[in-house]
Order: sequence, then C-alpha cells, then structure tokens
Amino acid sequence: MKKNIIPIFYACDDNFVKYTMISAKSLIENANKDYFYKIYILHTTVSKSFMEKAYTLNQENVDVEFVNVTEYLDSISDKLPIRDYYSKTTYYRLFIAEMFPQYDKAIYIDSDTIVLGDISEVYNQDMGDNYVAGCNEQAMLQVETYGRYVEEVVGVSRYQYFNAGFIMINTVQFRKQEILRRFVELLGVYNFVVTQDEDYLNLLCKDHVHWLDNSWNTEVFGEVKYKDEDINLLHYIMWSKPWHFKDARYKEYFWKYAEMTCVYEEALADLEAYTDEQRRQAFIGAENLEKLALKEIERPDNYLKVQMSKKMLAA
Repeated sequence: MKKNIIPIFYACDDNFVKYTMISAKSLIENANKDYFYKIYILHTTVSKSFMEKAYTLNQENVDVEFVNVTEYLDSISDKLPIRDYYSKTTYYRLFIAEMFPQYDKAIYIDSDTIVLGDISEVYNQDMGDNYVAGCNEQAMLQVETYGRYVEEVVGVSRYQYFNAGFIMINTVQFRKQEILRRFVELLGVYNFVVTQDEDYLNLLCKDHVHWLDNSWNTEVFGEVKYKDEDINLLHYIMWSKPWHFKDARYKEYFWKYAEMTCVYEEALADLEAYTDEQRRQAFIGAENLEKLALKEIERPDNYLKVQMSKKMLAA
C-alpha cells in the first residue's frame, strides 16, 4: 500500500458526476503533492462513459475509483425504513466507516464544492475521540427560522450544528459508537425532513465534533465573512450553483476548474439549458424549505418535544 494515503469520498449519480469531477480537480490542483489521494466515488447508477471521463483525473499521486454501493444497500435493506434510500446519495457517507475498515479517518465532500486549500491540512488535524470534524452551518446561524428549527426540533444548538457537506469522519469512532446502526434506528423513530441526513448526523455526533475553521466550508449563502484569498473551500449550497445561475457568486472559481476538465462543455451546456422557470422554482423551493422548518417547529409531536415528554414521564 502506498504511504501517506489520504482517502477522499464523494457520492453522486450520473446527473451529478461531472460536478464531482470538477470539485475533485480543484482539490487535486491545490493539494500537497507529498501525499497520495485515493478518491472514491460512491454510487449506484454512474455509467461507464462517465467513469472513463473521471479516470482522466488520475495522475502519479491521484487514483479515482468508483464504488457501487448497491450490494451493500441490499445487505442492509431489511433494516432501512425508507423506500427511496437508493436515490439519497448523501446518505452514502454513513457507510464509509463500515465499508472501508482499512481507514482510521476519511474526508467526505459534497460535489457542489470547489476546494481552494490544501486538503492535507485538514486530514492532519488531530480529532481526538471526536466523531467528526466540520464547520458551522451558516443557514442555522444567519436565518432565525433555521436556528430555531435545529434547537427546537433536532435538539442541537445553532452554534454547534455542522454542515455535513464537508466533514472528516473518525471512522474508528463511527465503528466503535455504531453510528450506522444508530442512524438506521433513528430513521425508524423520526423522519427529519428539512436537512435530512445532516440532522441525523448532528444528533448522533452531538458534543463530539472537532471544529474546523469555517473557511473550510465557506457556504455561498448570505454573508460570506472571508476574503477571497482566505477561503479554503467554496460550497455552492441551495440556489448558488454556477451551472444553474449565470450571476452566481464566486462562479469564477467554479469555471476556472471546470475548464481544466473534459466535462467543461457539458457544464456550460447545463447552464444554457437551465430555464428561467427552473430558476424560479429553485427560489420557491428555498422558500418552501423555510416554511417546512416552521411547520416542524410547530408540530406538537416533533422529535425534541417527544423526547422531552418521555424524560418527564420517566422522571
């Protein structure tokens, strides 16, 4: 086995793999060349043609490997209480610790990101016994509704809630604490519908988070508090996607790295094909998400209220 391996994980389907490639390209271009980067792309539906395109990222210190998680999903399907699990690619990050026992820690990155810093600086941080390393979720800090939601429904302080789009997973602790088993159990207890797996992860990892500087997950949302030169990772959340909006903030970084890949023209075509109606629906979707958060807060049987009731009855 090669020395100084840093395992990097993405999860996507055929519709998103081109953006995974662009994110990975930015990571590769800015990473310390003294390390070997093993980039795993977890999927169930990526075509061979897209795989071949992604393999063009390979170089002396980089190896891209696609891992089909279908067999693993089948092996635990009887434990999963939701039917559309296969389509929820972001849930795949929960499988990393169990599927890759050779690693003590691993980095997971969402595909709608551009990595501008040296990823080895994060990987080399000491997590101690914490389950994950991550950055504050800005939506919870900057929007009162979302702050109330995580505190009044999930039961996590808005100041202690991390965005799961860029995390380092302490896979030793994930296995030791049986995070996957507990996650599956929680799925059967309550359906978190606002940020979904992010809510589950925050609940399961509560009080066991190693906090990274927020420059490592600079969400393109609301107020961005970093100068361009201090940003280590851009995260194009919600309606900020440069391949959907021509006026997207920080679009120049996305297109810089897109142009370095063989999918540049395809990404440009996606931008041109995205309609004004789709853009309008994206904003409506954002508005509806905040309404959903309010609805969850008001539910008499939301997760935290039920848990508090159980504690009162047990007292």
